[in-house]
Amino acid sequence: ARKNMMIYLKNVAGFKMDNIKGMYYDDIRPVFEEYFDSNVAFQQKTKEQMDEEDSRALKRLNESQEEKATKKHKLDEEVEELKRHL
Repeated sequence: ARKNMMIYLKNVAGFKMDNIKGMYYDDIRPVFEEYFDSNVAFQQKTKEQMDEEDSRALKRLNESQEEKATKKHKLDEEVEELKRHL
């Protein structure tokens, strides 16, 4: 069991074998469970949760694009106003 956990941590979590080779089973188990549980939780996300996260990300992107557009519009207005004064 210890060796399987070590191999899992090496392949999935990116641990180096040198770092975990001297550890005991009781030391490896909590680290293994943390990474394993997070992986299982990710795999069990429903399609609705994934769609919800995607929509939130798209909303953030759209808001930032709108903000950029308004900022550019304000700058253009300021440039025109400065040109009129010159």
